[in-house]
Amino acid sequence: MEIRETDLPGIGKKYSITLKEGRDLVLVIYNTGRREIYLMEDEEAVCVFDLTEEEAKELGFLLAGAVYQPVKSEKMELILKEVVMEWVKVEMGSNFSNKTIAELQIRRTTGVSVIAIDRGGKIIPSPDPYKEKIEPGDILIVVGTRSQINHFLELCGRCST
Repeated sequence: MEIRETDLPGIGKKYSITLKEGRDLVLVIYNTGRREIYLMEDEEAVCVFDLTEEEAKELGFLLAGAVYQPVKSEKMELILKEVVMEWVKVEMGSNFSNKTIAELQIRRTTGVSVIAIDRGGKIIPSPDPYKEKIEPGDILIVVGTRSQINHFLELCGRCST
């Protein structure tokens, strides 16, 4: 990858990068701190963004990986071979009805984690295991291995995926 730098006297600096796909990404940094990003195609801007100095810093942190480090694709493939996410509907008469996740000891007995509850379209992320009671009609969003989820479904009784 080659970064080309051009002085813009009285204005600032211009940086150009030719992307793998062949288009150029151009960044103009003004002396005032303002930034403009252009996506060029055949020497014509097809997309333009104006960023404040603060927005540019935050974007820089994101691009540099200071905020989030993605998992390498090989590692993710290995993880995804084992991990399954399911949406499980709790029917009337389920063993889970009107009980908390802690009461049921779901993780301890099955290895499954309840990561969210969909209650009539309202999502409850990371439900409090001691306070949030599971209700008939809830859709539990769970994560575990296939065998753990099968065990979870057996204990639930009157639950469906």
